[in-house]
Amino acid sequence: MTSSPPASRSQDQPPAKASPSPAAAPVAGKPAGKPWWRRWSDPVVVATVVASLTAALIAAFVMAAAAGFQSVKGDVRDSEARVHEEVRTSEARLHEEIQTSEAKLHEEIQTSEARLHEEIQTSEARLTERIQANETSIQASETKLSEEIRASEARVNKRIDDLRVDFKEEVQAVNHRLDAMNDKMDRLLETLLASKS
Repeated sequence: MTSSPPASRSQDQPPAKASPSPAAAPVAGKPAGKPWWRRWSDPVVVATVVASLTAALIAAFVMAAAAGFQSVKGDVRDSEARVHEEVRTSEARLHEEIQTSEAKLHEEIQTSEARLHEEIQTSEARLTERIQANETSIQASETKLSEEIRASEARVNKRIDDLRVDFKEEVQAVNHRLDAMNDKMDRLLETLLASKS
């Protein structure tokens, strides 16, 4: 190993105090430099600080707006997905309800048709029974009327026969009276003729 060279004497001595710069040292007849708290109120420094803060605020606002926009986009996508899912669910439920309503309506129509067909058959049977009953009643009435007509004709014929007999008897009685009167007239004429002679 090589030994390092001995350090110079100047390095072992402590550094001398730096002499104050001529700018920092007060000069006779001139005011001393501004303190730090006065330098912060300098318009250039204030403008720089305000510009930096404004830029930082704008950057933070832009980042927050971008994050909010991304969050809003995510919420919109989630809302769209929920809306699509709800629409699909509603469509499926509506389709099921429509199918159920159609099946129920078809069943009600079939039930109504069967009930109407049964009522029509019952009405036709009742109407047929009434028609048959009316026909039977008409036939009975016709039979009864025919019997009454025949009975009336028989009574009328008998009355006519009775009138004929009575008329014949009366005619015969009149003929007998006429014959008797003729006989009396003949005898009377004979008597008159006999008395004249």
